[in-house]
Amino acid sequence: MNILLSLTSSALNQLSSLVDQKESLVKEIERIESHMASIISGKTVRATKGKVGRRSTKATKTAKKPAKRASRGNLGTKVLSALEAAGDAGVKVADLAEKLRVKGTNLHVWFGTTGKKNKGIKKVGKGHYRLQK
Repeated sequence: MNILLSLTSSALNQLSSLVDQKESLVKEIERIESHMASIISGKTVRATKGKVGRRSTKATKTAKKPAKRASRGNLGTKVLSALEAAGDAGVKVADLAEKLRVKGTNLHVWFGTTGKKNKGIKKVGKGHYRLQK
């Protein structure tokens, strides 16, 4: 700690530039080692860039765009039409979710709330529903 207090600003600037030079040389060594490994193995090896554990800014910019939202009230009509098509066998929530491209959790909530009000929907088993005739 005493050494840092005795350093002048010009000495600190020199130390900073030396650290920067050292980091660039370490990167160059990593690039050369990677190139050597690729020659030896016959495969291309990508050198690590940047600091380990940090994400690049490109990864956050190319994030997946959120899916388009469906208009309100369409889930009920889609579920009822799928239940009619399934007939007496009924349909499982997982299969229905895959068919309608909806999260299974959303369907379970729909059957527990809105679907419960409809007397024609009968629960056959765990996560399995059918239309009662």
